[in-house]
Amino acid sequence: MRGALTAALPLAILLAVPAAAGGPGAQVIEHKGRWESGYGVEWYNVVGRLKNTSGHPLAYVKLRIDALDKAGKTVASTDAYNESAEVLSVEVEGGPKDPAERLKTTKVKPLAPDAEERFRGSFIKDETPAFTDYRVTVVDTPAAAP
Repeated sequence: MRGALTAALPLAILLAVPAAAGGPGAQVIEHKGRWESGYGVEWYNVVGRLKNTSGHPLAYVKLRIDALDKAGKTVASTDAYNESAEVLSVEVEGGPKDPAERLKTTKVKPLAPDAEERFRGSFIKDETPAFTDYRVTVVDTPAAAP
């Protein structure tokens, strides 16, 4: 579904840092979103930091970023990974679709216990229904192989 986004989100949404989101073994420490543009395309970029709270090394941290309408309903979603594991979000033609399977053939630096790392995810304006807020959720934190 294609739709137009509002030209600008209220200033409070752009400046507010939503509450931290936790999950199984990792916690989002901070995040913020803003409109950006380049090469004739506009997108809403969400960037933040997360922390490994599991007590052991993690293979990766997978996050879900949901774009929310005025009623809080999800209108679009995108998956994101911690910075060292961003390569897992890239599907190679003919390669495995599952990130855990891609991990077997890709070198990814494990996230040490208590380590912090950045993440990012985006919504392209012309491909996303109108939204007024977003939510970041930790969805997967597999232990690193010994």
